Amino acid sequence: MADSKDALESNFKAYCNYGAPQGKKDVITTSNLTKMFKECKLYDKKLTSTDTDIAFSKHVPKGSKTMDYKQFQSLLEEVGKKSGSADKLKEKIAASSGPGSSGTTKASKTGGVDRMTDTSQYTGSHKERFDADGKGKGIEGRENIAKNDGYVGNYKGEGTYDKK
Repeated sequence: MADSKDALESNFKAYCNYGAPQGKKDVITTSNLTKMFKECKLYDKKLTSTDTDIAFSKHVPKGSKTMDYKQFQSLLEEVGKKSGSADKLKEKIAASSGPGSSGTTKASKTGGVDRMTDTSQYTGSHKERFDADGKGKGIEGRENIAKNDGYVGNYKGEGTYDKK
């Protein structure tokens, strides 16, 4: 039983620190709590994310957005009444492997991306902007480069301002 309590607390701290900018945190936010419940597959027809959000707001002081481990345990007791057993919830959380990054953005596997970025197939003015290796030439690859000398294009009196 002591091992499952340690595992529960270590998983709680892992979810506390998930997505945190820096440093170790001992408090969990409602979004990380929802992530924990989803990844541990605790939600069903009896228990929904709305239930955990309501319980979260009941167990934190007014205006606070975080919950410590003691408040988390009391939340599990309350939510456990609704889902059947708080001990089952604790066992599932303790048995989980911690926060994961399932469903995150992955590299595209479609063939269209390769064709769009293959510079050897470029034609016309776009072809001029890349060298033989497919590296971009940058500003030198452009035909019309702005001078940035302060005069409008096709101005006939360019350079005569100081001569008056």
